[in-house]
Amino acid sequence: MVESQRWIKDLGVIKIIYLLVVFVIQIVNCLPDVRASCKTVPNLTKSQLDLCYKANDVTLAAIEGLELAIFECQHQFRWNRWNCSSLKSKSRNPHSSNLFKKGYRESAFGHAITAAGVVLSVARACSQGRLLSCGCDPNAHRRSLSKSLRDTLEVEKSRFLDTIIDNPFIIDKRLERNFGLDTNEVVSKKRIKQQLANRWKWAGCSHNIDFGVEFSELFLDSREKAGDLQSQINLHNNNVGRSVVERNLVSKCKCHGLSGSCQLKTCWKSSPDFRTVGKILKQQFRRAVLVDQSNFGNGMIIYNGNNKRRKSKSANFRPSIVQNEMHNNVMLPKRRNKRNKMENSLFYFQKSPNFCERDTLSDIAGTHGRRCNRNSTGSDSCSSLCCGRGYNLVKEVTNQRCNCRFHWCCYVECQTCEVVEWISICN
Repeated sequence: MVESQRWIKDLGVIKIIYLLVVFVIQIVNCLPDVRASCKTVPNLTKSQLDLCYKANDVTLAAIEGLELAIFECQHQFRWNRWNCSSLKSKSRNPHSSNLFKKGYRESAFGHAITAAGVVLSVARACSQGRLLSCGCDPNAHRRSLSKSLRDTLEVEKSRFLDTIIDNPFIIDKRLERNFGLDTNEVVSKKRIKQQLANRWKWAGCSHNIDFGVEFSELFLDSREKAGDLQSQINLHNNNVGRSVVERNLVSKCKCHGLSGSCQLKTCWKSSPDFRTVGKILKQQFRRAVLVDQSNFGNGMIIYNGNNKRRKSKSANFRPSIVQNEMHNNVMLPKRRNKRNKMENSLFYFQKSPNFCERDTLSDIAGTHGRRCNRNSTGSDSCSSLCCGRGYNLVKEVTNQRCNCRFHWCCYVECQTCEVVEWISICN
């Protein structure tokens, strides 16, 4: 009798173990295949695939950043001869384009905008809690932060408080009462700053941009291993794109307290709008710097002072070698202000074609069939886009909603109207 009860008990344990094993197998089968998802994006290098296998969620966020970069590039160059069609491919990887193998000014912009897109996409995914390897709030792991990052947080806090104190409204007697100060007392800015600092708390998702920058370096810079002129310029342009995101972080704050009294203020650094990043990079594209290879045979980059678009006031700069983790040797002007401008400038080493005719080897679509503005004199004009080939007027009929009326309650009723427009199409 005892043995039968023991056998029944053991059988129950075996059933429980069996059900647990079946449950675990079902969960594993439902999980996405990491290797399969990584291989859906072609033209990734071996190092990028290895990174994808180790950090699949972050890599997929980086791929989203590449797509974001393509869309922004198309917006910024929608009225130029080159309209970023070279970067748009079925592979979702703009680096598969032959244009990235060139040293054109447009190639420089492509490298910069994709690096910035990866930074922004990964940082946002981190702040939204979509990544297992990244946390949102630095205060949650404040002790694990590096000393440099803690110091940076304190510097940002001090700058923000100085900005607030310089506002005359802050010195109002009513706010002094909220600080617990005597209304008849002459209050110094230093004391008000101290009172504000005691009620300050860093929170939110500050400096998650650092995680995005680090992953962008791992993911994109790993493609450049040759150490030649083109690889060094690509690395430089990648850094330019990332630095634009870093330099344009936005401070956001949220007040806490009764009736919005702001007894406690929570502030964080937020990533900039990508449209802003695109506009800045478009300006840097116009001021891009033509560089040459040094005659010393060591692969160093030197500034070409004869660049027509960016003439130097002095052609006799004494170059100083700047060591960088990602660059080998880059020779920049010794003057600090000129050197800073160079570090934030896009580099290219090949004169761009006119992009008028189709060139499949370079992934240039040409301007045949492009829409142009016959009333404009800018880059969107028919004389510029059509490259002197002329244009045809095409009648375009579209259906649009019109004569909309609001009815109580509550719907909107519209009619459908035909809109006829004559558009200009390049020959």
